[in-house]
Amino acid sequence: MRVVHSSVFVAELWAILWLVLTGLARRRDRSVALAASLVAAESAVFVANRGTCPLTPMAERYGADDGRVSDIFLPDALARTIPQWSIPLVALGAVLHVRAWRARRSGRERVRRSGSWGDLWGSNP
Repeated sequence: MRVVHSSVFVAELWAILWLVLTGLARRRDRSVALAASLVAAESAVFVANRGTCPLTPMAERYGADDGRVSDIFLPDALARTIPQWSIPLVALGAVLHVRAWRARRSGRERVRRSGSWGDLWGSNP
């Protein structure tokens, strides 16, 4: 169970960080859409479960002592504070992408669609 829960956590963390990085680079492509979809789906499930991870009941069924996220491979202090630091990161990524979208709509910036790493870090013209 720890491996499954940890894998989901890593995928979601990757998606959140990717939204922040691509928001900073003002990049948009399919990878951004995929990351945004993953984060939106997880957020909807989290809110629908009233702030409880949907894997909690499964973790308890397979032997976790309580409903906390301590069944993932993270230090307990970090695991207990996931919503406190991940929600601001999601908000930051959203703000960065909205800002980039508004700049594109107003014509102040050309659209970047290349999938290269150089484009992400701003080294390609």
